[in-house]
Amino acid sequence: MEADPVDVLKVLQLQNQPEGVRRTTGYCPKRRSGSGPDVAYRISRQAQISAPTRQLFPGKFPEDFSIMALVKPKSGLQAFLLSVYNQHGTQQLGVELGRSPVFLYEDHTGRPAPEDYPIFRGVNLADGKWHRSGPSGA
Repeated sequence: MEADPVDVLKVLQLQNQPEGVRRTTGYCPKRRSGSGPDVAYRISRQAQISAPTRQLFPGKFPEDFSIMALVKPKSGLQAFLLSVYNQHGTQQLGVELGRSPVFLYEDHTGRPAPEDYPIFRGVNLADGKWHRSGPSGA
């Protein structure tokens, strides 16, 4: 059964610009259609943005999923873009940007072990340039 996509930006209400978040120009500063620039959000280290997992996934956490993002991290940054924790505070999903991007995932049985997480050698997502990550590109 296919689930509807979850727009994490909307769920976290970044459009309301909580403390530590400000609106800025996105990937395309000017569209051919004349619709103006894309919108992006600059998130500072002081930002505390969170939501209960059940708010993102009302039924249960999906078995199959994709994470798509268009990001432009500061050069040299090593920080998590997204983390999902279970009710006991254990990080079950994490996407970390940086010189050595990390994708971690732990299911309800504690697998895979950290040594089996995917490794992305030769990829630097913290070079100050735009990067599209997800099923359609890295």
